[in-house]
Amino acid sequence: MTVQQRTAPKSTDPKPNRWLTRRREFLAAAKGRRHHAALFTIQALRRSPLEGPARFGLTVTGKTGNAVERNRIKRRLRAAIQAVGRKNAADGIDFVLVGRRDILETPYTTLLAELSHGLNRLSSNAGPSQPSSSHPAQKKN
Repeated sequence: MTVQQRTAPKSTDPKPNRWLTRRREFLAAAKGRRHHAALFTIQALRRSPLEGPARFGLTVTGKTGNAVERNRIKRRLRAAIQAVGRKNAADGIDFVLVGRRDILETPYTTLLAELSHGLNRLSSNAGPSQPSSSHPAQKKN
């Protein structure tokens, strides 16, 4: 078996390159723009070569609840991304959704509407990741 055969992605791979999987990708997206909503926070960062579809990552902190609740939150977010995320997200942008506990009690249609609104907002103005000059920690002297 050659190296290419071992490392080539399988056609049945559930996570092709449209999902963020590496820690450095999540950390990079954390430096980009943010949209805070009642159910989640979305972090967005344009990739340097603006090619390929939008990529998504999910994060739910341990403070949110036990493993069962965190997994339910991630399942709801994954379903919402499949429903509206691909349509409303601009190509060439990485999005990280940080879920909150309120997702568990919220109607699915409300979740879809909030996700759609947040992705549209960040897709239209997710400029390059440059520090904001208004943030005191990022001011240059």
